[in-house]
Amino acid sequence: MKITQISCYLGSGIFYVKVDTDQGVSGYGECSRMNNEAVLSLIRTTIAPAVLGMNVFDLEKIEEKVMKHHYKISGQLLAMAYSGIEIALWDAKGKLLHQPIYNLLGGSYRNRAEAYGSSLQRDLSVVEEAERLKEAVDTLGLRAIKIKTGPRMGRGAPNLREDAYKVRSVRDALGSEIDLMIDGNSYYTYMQAIQLFNMIEDCRLYHYEEPCPYDDVEAYVKLANRLPVPIHVGEQDWNLYTFRDFVARGACHYYAVDAVKCGGFANAMRASVLCRAFGIQYVPHNTSQGIGLAATLQLAATVPHFGGYVEYRILSKDHGCEYVANKFQLQNGGFAIPDGPGLGIQMDEERMERELVKVVLC
Repeated sequence: MKITQISCYLGSGIFYVKVDTDQGVSGYGECSRMNNEAVLSLIRTTIAPAVLGMNVFDLEKIEEKVMKHHYKISGQLLAMAYSGIEIALWDAKGKLLHQPIYNLLGGSYRNRAEAYGSSLQRDLSVVEEAERLKEAVDTLGLRAIKIKTGPRMGRGAPNLREDAYKVRSVRDALGSEIDLMIDGNSYYTYMQAIQLFNMIEDCRLYHYEEPCPYDDVEAYVKLANRLPVPIHVGEQDWNLYTFRDFVARGACHYYAVDAVKCGGFANAMRASVLCRAFGIQYVPHNTSQGIGLAATLQLAATVPHFGGYVEYRILSKDHGCEYVANKFQLQNGGFAIPDGPGLGIQMDEERMERELVKVVLC
């Protein structure tokens, strides 16, 4: 089954990929939407020429041609671009074999995944965010919430008192029965991360996500050994040896690669195997409500050492979900794992053709 055409569909906050084959079967994937123009350029100039004409089932060869043959330009951006292609190839394989992807990865370990509500907000007032999160918990049946603290990495000076006030306000609004997580997005230094935690220790955090620069393994080794809270990292990682360093050195308790950033299913499963070998909980990262969420649920279905929750974006909408015909339904705080062929979703192809910018590569 050869790859005959790659099409990219772009919109505001949307980067979907379609891979066509000579058997009339097509697969869909999603790339991280951090820089659509740069990702599209890499697919056009580097990835498409390498994979067109190859067999959909030869994933190791395909990955080698994309990631290893272009090692001079490899990095997170190339991994993001390749992720959409790789996910689409798995979707096509599953459709050809009439199997959900989780059956190709190792079979079904669970048919449902609990979700935590991920706020992603930095522009709301503390009071408004706390109120809206409480409403989301009550309306959606969520049992866990994650909030942002501080700006993103490298944007502004820290204000630990404000960050502590936000965490405490949200904890007070949610009550003691809801799991609360915070995400620093690589914002703090090692000492600032410790100072903030000491200010909010009584708020009983479920996990402390990426407080220090995401690639500072040494800082995370020290944090994981010093603080009495699970450390959560991994969303920026794409390299097998980075996976190894974080997991083998005990730099985290939860490891969270993202399928639309790390290079797709194969790399996500490599991270999962490392986690299992070293007793680390595996929690795939996700901010998509569309194809990326479908991929995340396929991973959650098959991993025994899954860390309890999948991430689900709330308080803001991912417009990519509008192009999924059979939209995901959050029920009692969780999702049923799609069991249809491939990703288990159907795309609204007519709407995609009508509303998104299509770029055909063949």
